[in-house]
Amino acid sequence: MSIYSTRPWLKAIDPLVSRELNLPEMPVYKYLTNSFKKFPDNIAIYYYGTELTYAELESLSNKLANGLSNAGIEKGDRVVIHMDNCPQYVIAFFALMKLGAVVVQIGPMSSAKELLTIVNDSRSKAIITLDFLVSKVQKILEESTLKFMVVGSLHDYLPLNPSPCAPFGVDEMQPITYMNNIIEFAKIINQSSRFDYTTINPREDLAVLQYTSGTTGLPKGIMVTHYNITSYVTGANQMDYKAMEGEEVWPVSLSLSHNYAMFQMALIPISLGGKIVIMVRFHPDETLKTIHSLRCTCYRAVPTILTVLAQHPDLKQYDLSSVRYWLVGGAPVPEEVVNVFKTVSGGNVVEGYGLTESTSGTIVNRFYGQTLVGMGMSFIGSDVRVNDPDTGEDVPIGESGELLIKGPTVSAGYWEKPEETSKTFRDGWLHTGDIVRMTSEGVLQFVDRLKEMIVVAGFNVYPTEVEDILYQHPKIMEVAIIGMPDQRQGEVVKAVIKKKPKFDLDADEVIKFCRERLSPYKVPKSIEFVEDFPRTASGKIMKRLLK
Repeated sequence: MSIYSTRPWLKAIDPLVSRELNLPEMPVYKYLTNSFKKFPDNIAIYYYGTELTYAELESLSNKLANGLSNAGIEKGDRVVIHMDNCPQYVIAFFALMKLGAVVVQIGPMSSAKELLTIVNDSRSKAIITLDFLVSKVQKILEESTLKFMVVGSLHDYLPLNPSPCAPFGVDEMQPITYMNNIIEFAKIINQSSRFDYTTINPREDLAVLQYTSGTTGLPKGIMVTHYNITSYVTGANQMDYKAMEGEEVWPVSLSLSHNYAMFQMALIPISLGGKIVIMVRFHPDETLKTIHSLRCTCYRAVPTILTVLAQHPDLKQYDLSSVRYWLVGGAPVPEEVVNVFKTVSGGNVVEGYGLTESTSGTIVNRFYGQTLVGMGMSFIGSDVRVNDPDTGEDVPIGESGELLIKGPTVSAGYWEKPEETSKTFRDGWLHTGDIVRMTSEGVLQFVDRLKEMIVVAGFNVYPTEVEDILYQHPKIMEVAIIGMPDQRQGEVVKAVIKKKPKFDLDADEVIKFCRERLSPYKVPKSIEFVEDFPRTASGKIMKRLLK
């Protein structure tokens, strides 16, 4: 019997966290309807001074569900949400949950090529987007499976006098010519607020297709069921035993298109009848003013954001004492940054770990009291093992191996990719591709990546995806993409290039080529030209020698 079957991490979890777990079998939309019944007059969404109560959010999501149903959306249809953070994002998410449709979240920074690839792979029927993104969507419409788009604006719910400040970097409202396949958000919700809920099988029915790039460079849709999400929310709430129903105030500055933001910063507070404070995008001034003014109770981020906030020249002028803890995922946080936030708020900086394949972060350190060195411990009700990827045998405590995760949050696999699924999901175990060790206390510590994924400010970049783009350049013979350490973003992308003979090529041309084809965080920040690469005996490039 494996040592990990005794769940040695339980002894490291805060003793005040209950060891009993009751997982609900319900559709995701029940979080909203339940909070509406308990707290109808509580503020569900705060958007620069605009407030939507739970009664209003329930009504608006019902209206949008009716509008989308009338437009032809049925249970099981995939529908893209392609927006910056705004109230319409949350309204759309719950409307689609009520319809039994499948949400496909695509970040607003995605290029037209990336958008088209995911739309067609998922065979999405419609897209819900914003006015300034319409021109991008129109470029792909004829080649795509999309039947129509619903268009809103960041200004739809923005008050004349935003509070505590206006959102940074928001352009003026863009004029849109509405036609049969372009529907105005404000008009499609002009429906009855009565809605007949679709029957959902939580364990079988998909709620979200969350795309992540594969090691082959092709995107993979991770199938997340209603049960995966409700199991995640239940497990996360159990770890945070000081959270108070009806009293939480959670700011959202990461993109809701990322499962980390949507599941942790929107669904968790809604499950508690709390207030979501929506910021269009992250800006340090806006974030600090928001936490200070609205007395936010916790803050979730990536290390880059905490580093930027810690270096803010006016940090000490803000009262951040309302924040119980600062949760970060994606990479460890420098000790000096941890100390800054302990000083200004008194709350812990809490490290966590997760993958889209496990719904979100299912390994987390202690929220309260003394945090432990490392990523943390598995959720109650989930299992982990540290395994030798070569032999398939579990390694002893204290030795390094691949992290395997099993539990109710683990996805069913990749959308229509059975071979990829069989490689990553085996006998109920998710093979993460990350090398960790477990300490004698039961704490998991990150060691390295078995795969070559690069994490830029919390966003995953797979080298092959960038390499495939660069191989389209007529002057490039060979390329290797590697990650380089970066103080602000954790890692940045670097391209090491061998040019074709007799061609002139400089870094500016390479970066411009990438910017036209990739999301900004995937674009290489540095370029190195080489005569040749270090190679293995079989001719493969030895990337580790390039770092």
